Amino acid sequence: MNILIPLGAFLEAAAGPLAVRVLTSLGIGVISYAGLTVSVGAALTYMQTQYFGLPSSVANLANLAGLGQCLGIVTAAITFRVAFQVQRKTLGVLNK
Repeated sequence: MNILIPLGAFLEAAAGPLAVRVLTSLGIGVISYAGLTVSVGAALTYMQTQYFGLPSSVANLANLAGLGQCLGIVTAAITFRVAFQVQRKTLGVLNK
């Protein structure tokens, strides 16, 4: 019964900072994901409104040239780049 008190203190000292780092990194990841979702959604909405504002003849030529696929590829690349940077910073919190 007497050994449980030092054992509990040891486990708290050993696992406490690790748990704080893990929870901090998860919080940063969730906040970053939420911010990324909002910003990419706003950018997509802006691009769609500008795209739908084009005259029909210009929109047809843009579709033939593959503008829709181009916008999708560029948006995916930007999203990946931002998510990758956020992930590096999140894992950096864990490594410190």
